[in-house]
Order: sequence, then structure tokens, then C-alpha cells
Amino acid sequence: MKSALNQSPLPPLHTSPTLYLYQVEGAKRQQIERLAATIDIKVCHVMPCDYLQPLGALLGLPGFDRLPMRYGGPLLPDEMMVFSGFDDTLLSRFLSRYRQTNIAPIPLKAGVTPNNLFWDTLQLHRELAEEHRRLG
Repeated sequence: MKSALNQSPLPPLHTSPTLYLYQVEGAKRQQIERLAATIDIKVCHVMPCDYLQPLGALLGLPGFDRLPMRYGGPLLPDEMMVFSGFDDTLLSRFLSRYRQTNIAPIPLKAGVTPNNLFWDTLQLHRELAEEHRRLG
């Protein structure tokens, strides 16, 4: 990663709406892809080999270089969903249609923030799992 810590302010998130899925497979994956297509949301599936990449690098943001390493550890124990480039209206519409379509829930969800841009998948999972546990 370039010295993104020394860059101020952070690069603006002017990306088209993209949903990043982790460990979502099979029929559920297909249902989410179909739903996203109906409201012009791009879907990206984050592969386990990329779990050590900072979120900013996965999003292709300036100042976030991909690291020259690949993850070779165990798969995540949970599915995760990350929303990038969503405004409040689009997020509400997506989540409402998600529930209406009766797609099985994914408890670990996050929007992109200035803090989590620097996190890799493992740290993002730890943070979301802890938050989910606390909120019960």
C-alpha cells in the first residue's frame, strides 16, 4: 500500500454501486445477483486468495495498492456483504427487496467507511462478528 495513511483527505468514494460478497455461494448467490441486477448494482465476489488485501485495494481506490501476497488460510466461518457506492435510498431499496425476496439473511454487513478501507477481510470479519455478537 502506498503511504495512504499520510494522504489527506481520503479519496472520495465515487464508485458505481457495488456489492462485495464473501463466502456466498449456490442458490443464495444467484438470488442476490438477480436482485442486484434489477436495480443496477454490480456484484463482486471476493475470493479467499484476496483476504489479505485492504478493502481500498479491492475497490481499486487510488492510493491503495494490492499487496504481493495471497491468503492461504481457512475460509471465513460466515458470509459477509459490503456495500460500496450506495446512497441511503439505494441501500434501503436493496435491503427491502432483499427481505421481500425471502433471501436468507447475511448478518455480517458493512458499508465502506474511511476506517475500514484500510482493513483486510480478516480484520473486517473480526470487527463485524464482534459487533454482531455485542448487538446480539
